[in-house]
Parts: sequence; structure tokens; C-alpha cells
Amino acid sequence: MDQTEKMINYTTYSSYKDTVASLTEDLTELLELSEEISLNNTADSIRETLEKSADEHFEVAIVGEFKRGKSTLINAMLGQDVLPADVLPATATLNRVTYSEEPYVQVEYKDGRSERVDIDQLENYVTKLTLESEEVAETVKEATVYYDTDFCRNNVDIIDTPGLNDDEQMTNVTLSILPKIDAAVFVISANSPFSQFEKDFLEKKMLTSDVGRIIFVVNCFGTFSPDDENKIVETVRARITKYVMDKAKAVMGEDSREFAVYKRKIGTPRVIGVYAKRALTAKKIEDQGLLEDSNFPEFERALETLLTKERGAITLQILANKITNSGTEILRSVVMQENALMMANDEFMERYDAAIEEIDDIRNKKRMEFVKINNAANQVFDDLKPVLDNYWDNIEEAAMSVIDAYPMSSGDFKRDQLKIVTGKLTERIRDSIQDRAQIICEQIQNSINIAVSCEAERLQAFEDEFFASVTKIQQMFIIPEKISKNGTAADKGIGAVLGSFGVGAAFLGFREAGVKGALLGGVTGLVSFSSIFFTAILALSPAWPIALSLMAVAGLAGTFISGLAIDKLLINERIDKYKTNFKTQVRKQFHEMRLTNDFTETVRRQVYSAFDGLKARIEEETEIILRDTQETLDNLNALKNEKNDVSEREMDRLHNIAQKASAIVADAYAVRKAVAETNDQQVQTASGT
Repeated sequence: MDQTEKMINYTTYSSYKDTVASLTEDLTELLELSEEISLNNTADSIRETLEKSADEHFEVAIVGEFKRGKSTLINAMLGQDVLPADVLPATATLNRVTYSEEPYVQVEYKDGRSERVDIDQLENYVTKLTLESEEVAETVKEATVYYDTDFCRNNVDIIDTPGLNDDEQMTNVTLSILPKIDAAVFVISANSPFSQFEKDFLEKKMLTSDVGRIIFVVNCFGTFSPDDENKIVETVRARITKYVMDKAKAVMGEDSREFAVYKRKIGTPRVIGVYAKRALTAKKIEDQGLLEDSNFPEFERALETLLTKERGAITLQILANKITNSGTEILRSVVMQENALMMANDEFMERYDAAIEEIDDIRNKKRMEFVKINNAANQVFDDLKPVLDNYWDNIEEAAMSVIDAYPMSSGDFKRDQLKIVTGKLTERIRDSIQDRAQIICEQIQNSINIAVSCEAERLQAFEDEFFASVTKIQQMFIIPEKISKNGTAADKGIGAVLGSFGVGAAFLGFREAGVKGALLGGVTGLVSFSSIFFTAILALSPAWPIALSLMAVAGLAGTFISGLAIDKLLINERIDKYKTNFKTQVRKQFHEMRLTNDFTETVRRQVYSAFDGLKARIEEETEIILRDTQETLDNLNALKNEKNDVSEREMDRLHNIAQKASAIVADAYAVRKAVAETNDQQVQTASGT
């Protein structure tokens, strides 16, 4: 197997690690080459990418209701009893498992303290198994378990979360980490599939963009026949599909183009039935037959595919794109140096002035594009104004509908009963306004995502024009027929090197058929959902796609509950009077919330930060190239004043640099192309085409 084929293989944890390592090694070599020819901006950019990728690892959260077997599932993944598991709700904190040859636990407390403890003391810090351990767990922010396991050796961290409905505070902790992880495993019990809480979570808490990175595991305990188990799994899959699609319809609109694309790309949710306890036993006693019988290998393969071929593909594209960007810039600089040094001084200065003028023209065009991006942001915000203007009225309407529909009888006006009724009604209003707020916020976010994606596509024209201009500058310094000192044709050097490695298209046009978006990270059209695109490519906050929802839910619920004073209503009032007064109190609260929560301003910041991300990325990538091009020209100008010819030794040095860079660029293009093709295949498979 040649080197290129080896790099393209990234379908397993080990091959993915090897591919990342190979790309990182190539980037390191390009860093040395860029420093050798004084491409300082390119070198700084490569160095930054290498620093970011140094800590690259996957994070997988195991989530679900308490007593669904989450800790047992993790232990089965690890092949040994690492985390405490019990018949009672055990996990009371976030527990992270990461690789280390030396086993120990690092406990981080909420007050900022940190403590290293022996691994056999873990349950005393993170569980509810005893009153003492529960009291300690309440002070713990997160416990990191360092352990020598094959699974985590593959740069995968596992996060064990508290049960979603065991404790409201712990539920919020679990929900808060979901936007930051690479994948989630949602554990459902075959004994009681789809509780009301699980249904509410899928319908109300999970964002439409989340399902693509979730594997639903139905944990069986051996109490059903194989046929019944299959029926349970299929029932769970059907319900999840319905909940997911219903949510997507509400957010995107059933007849929208976005929903059609979403439905095609999302395919069938990953739902797998396993025997976690049986798998753990099988791994302990090394019984492969028992392990296969547990169906655990199917789950592990699905998780591996999700992490490497889907989430990992983004990292590979970013690294490969940086290689093609940087390598091509090195090649461009080498050719310019070789040709410029062989030119007469007058001819060089004429072309130098033309090149500087072209650089200025490129920057002017870029400024014009930024004006268009600003206009697009303004248009998006203007389009959202009707939704924003009606936001509070919409939320208030949800609350009023709950009050109108709430069933009451004369018996509810007894003093003790009235408190219960008021509490239940308040809770129902809270749930209703949270649900309505989240749908509105996701619709707003979806509109922003669509607009930014469209703008990114529009910018492809500017990208083409940009690289055409950069190529034009390079071609200004190409001598049609270079003659060597002995009178023979010398045009066999770098041009021949480039042709032999098949990177002419990359070198001259910075493009290859089917690969787009060099200025925006090289993954335009690659990822399934734009929220991932924003996170990975535009380097925005990982949680930003759901920031609106979190703000709305937390702000509404907190203010609403704390401000109501319905208990002061007179007990003997009739139902209609009670509800009228209740509405008055609720409207008063909404009025106060309008004054203290500037939702319109929050959305405005979201809109402009998204479009500013596009501008920042384009500014960064274009200026790396333009500044290095100009610095190369300035250095050549100074060098031309010192000598009029290039030595054979210097020619050999430049040829060697070009040869190395060409080979690296060719391999990186192969990776980019392979990843794009694999993504297309996955989309076709998901859509059944």
C-alpha cells in the first residue's frame, strides 16, 4: 500500500490516528519549508493549526435517565469495572474517563480546588451510594478518571453523566455539556422504553441538529425473547424518527427546502439493542462468542464510524486544507523567486509594480465583498424583525392558552387544594413558555444558519476571483523560455516537478474539481448541518447555535417562577375570576421580563457575530497569502539590487523545496477528495438513494 492510500484510510480509530499523525507530520515539514523561504505569515498560520490539533481528541457523553445502565455500558466499552455501578442511582457528578498508563482520579471541586485520589476511592467522591459520598459529590464539579484502557488509548474520552431526571440540577449539568461533545450515546432501557421524560427530552430538549451525533442504545437485560427484543428496538426507532421529524417540521417548516435536505441527510436514527452487562462479562473472560451474542460489537462499530468517518472527517479536511493552502503558497513563492532572480532588473521592477497594484486591487475587491456580507447580515436581521417584535406576545399567548385550558372545579378553591392547583398551573405555564420559546429560537437560529450558508456559497465567486488574481501575480514572473548558462533550455526545473506530482491545478488555480471553500476551511458542502460548519470552520463558540434557546428557557423560567404571587388571590373567587386574575399576574410578569430581557439585541448579536465569522475567516486566509506574496516580492526586490543572477546551488535548493511541497500537496488533495466522496456516499446511504 502506497503512502497516499495509507493516508486516506481513516475508518477505524487506529487508522484515523495514523492519518491525523501523517497530516500533522506533513504540516510540520511545510512549516520548516515556509520558514526556509521566509514565508512568515504562512509559517505562523501552520504553527497555530498544529497547536490546535495537538490536543485533538473525541468526547463521547453517555446520557439517559437514571438506572438505564449507563455506567455498566461504559464499563463494557472499557472492558473492565472502572466506574461504580449499583442497583440504586449511582452517578452524582460528571465523570470523565481518559487514557493514562497510571490509574488515578483527579477531582475538581466547584470552589476551584483540585485533588488527586486513588482510583479505588472514586465512589466516595462521585456517587449517591452513601449519605457521606452524596454530600461530597455535591461539592464536586467533575472527576477525571485516568485509566489504561484500549478504548481511551484511541484519543477518545468518555463522559459519564448523572441521570437526566434524577435531580434537576444534575439534569441541567448534563444538558449543558451536550453542545460541546462530539457524540452522545442515549441509553434507553428495554424494560421501560420511552418514559414521559425521554419523550419530552427528544421533543423539547434535543435540538434538530443533535440527532446526527447521537446513538440510541436500547439496553436489554435478558428478560425478553429475541423477537420481542427486535420489536422493542424497532418501536424505539420508529418513535425517535417521529419525534425528530416532528421537531424538524416545527422548526424548518414541512414544505421547506431545508426540511427536505434535513430529511435526506439525517436518514434513519441510529438505534441499537445491546446487552451491556453480558458484554462486560464477555470482555472480562475474553469470550468472543458471548461478546457477539451481546450485540455490543455492532454498537462499537457504529460509534467508531460516527467519530471517525463523520466527526473526524471535519478535522481531516481542516488539516488537509491547511496543507494545500500552505503548500501551494510555498510552490508559488518558489517559482516567483526562481523566475524573478533570472529577470533583468528593469523587467523585474515593471512586473513588481504591476504585482503590487494587483494586490491592492484584490484588497479593494475584498472590502467590497465585506460590504455585501454586512448587507446580508442587515437583511437577515430585518427579515427577523417581525418574529422578534412578536416574540413576547407569542410567549405570553402560550401562557394564556394554558390558563384558559386548565381544568378546574369548585373543589379546587379549598385553601390547601388551591395551593396545589396554583403550583401545577404555574408549572404547566413554565413548560409551555419554555417549549414555545425554544421552537421560536430554533427557528430564528435556523434562519441565521441558512443565510450564512447561502452567503458562504455566494463567496465562492470571490474565492475564484481571488485565486485567479493570485495566479495572475505568479504568472507575471514566469519567463516563457528560460535559458541556462550553457545555452540549453532550462524550463525543466520547478515546472517539471509540479507536473510530475499532478498538482498543476492546485498550484495554478488552487482548486480541484469537487473541492470547494479554501478560504472558509475547505469543507463547504462537506458537513451535514451548518451548526457543525460554524463551530469547526468559523471557530465560533461551540455552544453558539443553541445560545438563543438556552437564554430563552433559563431566563423565562427563572423570572416567571420567582415573580408570581398568585397565592394572595381570594379563595372564594369563582373559576373565571381566578383565571382572569391569574392572567393579570402573568401579564405583569411578562411586562417586567420584557424590560429586563432584550431578546432583540441578543438575536442581533447572534446574526452579526455569524456573518463576522465569515469575514474574519476570509480576512485571515487572504491576508496570509497577500502578505507573504508582498513580502516575497519585497525581499526579491532587495536581492535584485545585490545580484543579477541565481546560482546553480540556489536553483537546486529551490527545486528541492518545490519537490517536497508538491508531494505533500498531492497527498493532501487526495485526502480532501476521499473525505468528500465518503461524505457523499453517507448522504446517499442515509437518503436511500
